[in-house]
Order: sequence, then C-alpha cells, then structure tokens
Amino acid sequence: MYRNKKILAIVPARAGSIRLKNKNFLELDGKPLIQHTIDKLLKIKIIDRIIITSDKKNISKFVKKNKKVIFEPRSKKLSSSKSPVFNTIFDIVKRNPKFSIVSYFLPTNPLLPIIDIIKGYKRLRNFNSVISIIEYEDPIEISLRFEKINKKIRPIFKNLLNNKTNSRYLKKSYRPTGCFYISYRKEILKNKSFFSKNKCSGVLYSKPKEYVDINSRSDFEYAKYILRSKKI
Repeated sequence: MYRNKKILAIVPARAGSIRLKNKNFLELDGKPLIQHTIDKLLKIKIIDRIIITSDKKNISKFVKKNKKVIFEPRSKKLSSSKSPVFNTIFDIVKRNPKFSIVSYFLPTNPLLPIIDIIKGYKRLRNFNSVISIIEYEDPIEISLRFEKINKKIRPIFKNLLNNKTNSRYLKKSYRPTGCFYISYRKEILKNKSFFSKNKCSGVLYSKPKEYVDINSRSDFEYAKYILRSKKI
C-alpha cells in the first residue's frame, strides 16, 4: 500500500484512571482491554511496529509478547491525568524519525472493526491525516452550556437564540470516536496535531450501534453486553 514508508502504531495505556480504575487492563471477554486493540493491529500486515507506552510496571503480565510489539515506559510527567494523551504521542513521534506514517489507538475502543482501520490507512493516500468519526445523534446547533452552580443555561450557537433552528434543515454533524488517528509524521511535527488544516479526512464508524468508548463502569458493562449479544 505504501512503498518505502514505514508505519508506526502507538497504543497509550496509562495505569491510572479517575472514573474507572485501571480501565485499560480490565478483562473483557477473556483478555485485557488493551490486548483487544493489539490483536487487531497485529492482523494488519502493513504496520511495521507497535509501541505500547505505559506507566504500569508489570505491563508484560497483561499483554502477550510479540516481536512486532515494543514496550516503552511512560514518564511520570506524561502519566499525569492532566497531561493530554497527545503529549505522549508527540514525544514518541519526535524520537522515531524512521517512520513516515504514525497512528495511535486507544485501548478503550475494543470493538473497533478492523475494516475501519484499513480504510483509514488507505485513505491517507489522498489526505494528510485520517480520523475515526461517528455521527452526533442530534444537531450540534441546539447545544447548550449548563452552569451547575447557578443553574443557568445558554445556547452555544446564535441561531438558537433567535429561534431560527429547525433540525430538519440542519446538516449532519460528526465527532471523533477516539478510536484512531493516522497521519504523516512530517504533518504531525508541523501542525502539532493529527488534525491537518486543509487535508484531513474521517472514516465513519462502520458499526455505530456497537460503538463504545470505555471510561466508566456502565461503558464496560455495555461492552460486555454487546459481545454477549453477538455470540447468541
């Protein structure tokens, strides 16, 4: 697919989590959450290297060994809950110049279809970056801010203030799923982001009814429910 271009896949897996403790290493359908993502990536032959970056000391206990997979310790500074995951990715990108294409995948999306990942890499041939996306259920134009202290609400978009919002005539809106981000290394270094300003594309989540991003106990239980339903 990409001649003379090496592809790097990064899986950041911080040990700590505020809402769901050690979520990246919880066992789902017989294996740790992080292993679901790694197993998918290992099936994609064009990926040259997979880097697992974590502050968990005994990570080898949770992840099967494979010659294509490398484990990198995550510094205390980058492991803070206040440190954006992109800071960790950017640090790895800077230290790995031999890879022309860089991608990263969050372990919290274990049900991501492999076909979506393959579409992402293929689409990069015509774009500078590609991101997994999903449709919003409702138009973003009816969004509100709610102030919990004084209970006030205010519209984010002016159209709602003027009662000029009719959802039937509004275009569909989308958001990142968090499943994957793919870009050329040079673009990441230039933009300090996976969102390329002029040539960024999205891959629609192919099975939206099965989408789950595990950040809470209810998310985790929902993922188990989906997997049980698929076996029936």
